[in-house]
Amino acid sequence: MKYITFLSLFLFCLFATGHAEQECCKLRKQLTRSDNIPCDHITAVDDDYLTGYLQALLDMHYYEFQVRVIVLNQEAYLFHLPYNSLVAYSVMCFVADIPCIKNVERICGSPQALACTWQECAPEKAACLESSTAYQSICSMDCRECRVKGVWMPQTTVLFAPLIADPRQPMNAAALRFNDNVIGKYVGAPSFGGDFIIYRWKDVLCWHGDMDIGVQAGIFNVFDLDNPEACMVNTDFFVALLLTYAFDRWSFRFRLWHLSCHIGDEFLICNPGFDRYNLSDEGVDFFASYYIVPAVRLYAGIGDIFSRDKEFPEDPIYFEAGTEIRVFGRRNRFDRLYVQPFLAMHFRSWQEHNWDIDQTYALGVEWSKLQGIGRKFRLYLEYHNGYSKEGQFVRERSDYLAIKTSYSF
Repeated sequence: MKYITFLSLFLFCLFATGHAEQECCKLRKQLTRSDNIPCDHITAVDDDYLTGYLQALLDMHYYEFQVRVIVLNQEAYLFHLPYNSLVAYSVMCFVADIPCIKNVERICGSPQALACTWQECAPEKAACLESSTAYQSICSMDCRECRVKGVWMPQTTVLFAPLIADPRQPMNAAALRFNDNVIGKYVGAPSFGGDFIIYRWKDVLCWHGDMDIGVQAGIFNVFDLDNPEACMVNTDFFVALLLTYAFDRWSFRFRLWHLSCHIGDEFLICNPGFDRYNLSDEGVDFFASYYIVPAVRLYAGIGDIFSRDKEFPEDPIYFEAGTEIRVFGRRNRFDRLYVQPFLAMHFRSWQEHNWDIDQTYALGVEWSKLQGIGRKFRLYLEYHNGYSKEGQFVRERSDYLAIKTSYSF
C-alpha cells in the first residue's frame, strides 16, 4: 500500500509540473511593486534613470551576484546572472515586479556581443544600446576584476534549499503533535538550528556554479505534554560539516555528520525501569536536487553510518527522496510579502528498518521577502507514518499529525 501511495504522489508531482509552468508565466501579472513606487512618478523617467534605479535595487538585494542591467524602451536586459537557476529566476522576478518594465530578458553574453547581434537585425536598437550610459560603464569594466570571486558569510540564500518535509531538517521550528504512539498523545517538539555558511566561492568548476562550505547544526527536543510534569523525553544533538554546490537547476549537498541522543532526566525519573542506551552515530551522505520548473523540485540521496556506539548498533545504509511543489503564489501588497502555498513529501528507506518506507508529508504556506529565495516563515500541517526519529526509539513504529511553524531558508 505504501508503495502505491508513493507512486501515486510521484505521478501527481509530475502532473503538477504542467500547471506550475502556467503559474510561472502568470507570475509577472500576479506580483507588482506598484504599492512601493507611484506609477505616475516613474512613467515619465528615461531609460538611463530607470537603469540606475534598477541597478541600485539589485546591488541592495543581490550584491554578491554582481548582476548588471540595461533598460531600453522599458525592457530590462540582465547580464552576469548567476548560473544557479533558482537565484537567477528570483532576480528576474524581482526586476519584472518593477512598474513600467514590460519585459525581462537574460543575456548570456557581453553587451558588445548583444550590440553586434542587433546591428544585423535592428541597427537602430543597437545604436540606442551603445549610446546608453550603462552600456559604456559595463564595457569599460574588466569582468575578471569586477566579479566577486567569493563571499564571506553570505546572507541572501543557501545553495541547497532545506528539505521542508524531512523531520530531521535542522531549522528553527516548533510543532504540536497529536497521537504520537511512541512519545505521547500530545507532544511538544521544538527544534533549533540551520545552515551556517562560512564562505561561498563563485564560478567554480567547469559548470561555473557556486560552492558553499559551512556547518549544519540542530537540536531536536520532544516533550510529553500529556504528562503532569510535561517531561522532556529525548534530545538529539546534530552537527555536520557541510559542502554544497549549485549550477543551473541542479544543487548538491555533502555532509559529514555526528548525532548524539540523550534521554531526558524527567522521563527517566517517571520511568525508573526504563533501559537507557547510549546512541551516538557518525555518518556521511550525499544528496542531489533538481528543479523541473522553478515551482517543482525533486531530490534524492544516499547515506552511510560508518561509526556507531556498540550499546546501540544499527545497520548503516539509508536512502532518502522527496519532492516540493509550490503553486498559486501571490504577493501580499499590504505587508509587502510573497505568500506561497506548498506541498512537500519526504521518504526514507533504511537498512535498519528492513528497507521499509518511512514517509512524511507537509502542507502549508510560507511567507518571504524575496521571490523563491531567502529566509521564510512557514505554517503547515505535518503527517508522519513510519518509524520514530527520537533517539533510541528509532526502532518503534510512529504515526502522528502535527501543526508546525518554522523559520529558515
